[in-house]
Amino acid sequence: MSSVRLALTAAALAMLLGGWPAVARNAGPAAVVDMAFGFKFKPAEVRIRVGQTVEWRNRSFAAHTVTFDPSKPSDPSLVSLPPGVEPFGSEPIAGGQTWRHTFTAPGTYRYICIPHHGEGMTGVVIVAP
Repeated sequence: MSSVRLALTAAALAMLLGGWPAVARNAGPAAVVDMAFGFKFKPAEVRIRVGQTVEWRNRSFAAHTVTFDPSKPSDPSLVSLPPGVEPFGSEPIAGGQTWRHTFTAPGTYRYICIPHHGEGMTGVVIVAP
């Protein structure tokens, strides 16, 4: 069998068995959250698996943040992280810009937009093992 046919056969077998290279599987984010007018994350809740990425897209003119740090809001209960996960978040994201984060630990992540959490701009990422 030629090396080209062998490579194609191996690639087809890998696809059938779910072993396609990570580049093909992870070409884009697993979930997209829009930050739009009305000071809301849409959708407000996303579910992904460990190792997957969420992308936040600012579709408004106002700058927003994606903040997973309970020390930032006036009400710390608005933000929560799984045990052992350090706080993290974006800088202000201007209109038309995006921010991505890849989640490496399972659990429930509650987050806010710092300037707009008082208007109810909160969200949840649930990460399954």
